[in-house]
Amino acid sequence: MRILLFFLTFLIVMGFAGSAAVLYAFYYYGRDLPEYDQLADYEPPIVSRVYAGDGRLLVEFATENRVFVPIEVIPGRIIKAFIAAEDQNFYTHNGVDLQAIARAVVTNVRHYLEGRRPVGASTITQQVAKNFLLTNELSYKRKAKEAILALRIEQALDKNRILELYLNEIYLGARAYGVAAAAMNYFNKSLDELTIAEAAYLAALPKAPNNYHPVRRHEEAVARRNWVVQRMLTEGFITQEEAVEAIAEPLKAQPRGEVKLAEAEYFAEEVRRELVELYGESALYEGGLSVRTTLDPRLQGIADRVLREGIIAYDRRHGWRGPHARTEEALDSENWPAVFAAVERPEGVNGWLMAVVLEVSDKEATIGTENESLGRIPYAEVRWARPWQEEQEVGNTPKRVGDVLATGDIVFVERVETDPEGETYAEGVYGLRQVPEVDGAIVAL
Repeated sequence: MRILLFFLTFLIVMGFAGSAAVLYAFYYYGRDLPEYDQLADYEPPIVSRVYAGDGRLLVEFATENRVFVPIEVIPGRIIKAFIAAEDQNFYTHNGVDLQAIARAVVTNVRHYLEGRRPVGASTITQQVAKNFLLTNELSYKRKAKEAILALRIEQALDKNRILELYLNEIYLGARAYGVAAAAMNYFNKSLDELTIAEAAYLAALPKAPNNYHPVRRHEEAVARRNWVVQRMLTEGFITQEEAVEAIAEPLKAQPRGEVKLAEAEYFAEEVRRELVELYGESALYEGGLSVRTTLDPRLQGIADRVLREGIIAYDRRHGWRGPHARTEEALDSENWPAVFAAVERPEGVNGWLMAVVLEVSDKEATIGTENESLGRIPYAEVRWARPWQEEQEVGNTPKRVGDVLATGDIVFVERVETDPEGETYAEGVYGLRQVPEVDGAIVAL
């Protein structure tokens, strides 16, 4: 009886001691924690977009590529995939999952003995606390603070708000913050277009996006995606047939398609400066502004084309200054594509190709272009290239192609379809081009 009383007293004392230790830990680590109630009104940084007068996108400004999506419109399969992968007891725990912690302790003992990395037991709420309010420091102190904040957050916010914050804030690789941006960057789809397999892949990414890249780490990505699918099946979120179909689905990245932009860089920069002056940098780069401008893309395109053609014509009238570069290597049908690797490509030659002269005759030059195709430059396309001379002078009109080009010259060319008289060329004919030394601008009033 005395021994039983001793053990009972010991257990009571240990219980009080454990409770005191927990209370002290809450006091010690709970001091100076950030204000968690700010999450109730939190608005994550999202992309600001500036549009031309016809509604075409002109430019985007953002510190983080994110599109905020309310929880009410996030498809159920995506929510279920993340819960299955990250926090199966999300809707039942109070911010800290004691069962998951116990499993992690047992697993980490085994991992320690095997020399493997430990696993975590953070809930979605804890991840929200870390991502929004704490640093990524790996320490028991940070984990303790994370757990305390998670308990407080669960008292201040409902589960759907916590999940909404998580799904819109989490970094998923490919410069994507949040599930909406990730769906577009990985699959070029909106959230409601994702398959179960694609939703499972996104849910596989939070722990280490670079480890599951769909191209560079394809096998690991597929294995991790299939693990998430199995978790969804185990939790009863999908049927056996859906799981089999998802696992059989190839993982194919379909990066976001190029958005057709209105091109007006200087105008866009002036708009940016004005927006910063009116609303501040924070509002522009994080506030999700939608700005409509007066720009007419059709007129802008005409102005760009006329200015470009005028500068090129002006530069031509002042003569040919020679090739962009030269190679002294002996060129043959096998090695010529390699010469471009060592040649720097200047700005202002969009739409032009770099080419190396392989052979020259009086009437034409045979060239190899940087896209590894062969072509020719006829005499009519070099006739303009009178040699540049000092004091704005030019030499005589060349009488043959060899007066302008030599084997080994590296020049810029552009595909042409008709000769100066309007006659149609055969395929593979290029015109000789030169990067102008003069700058120009148009001011529209």
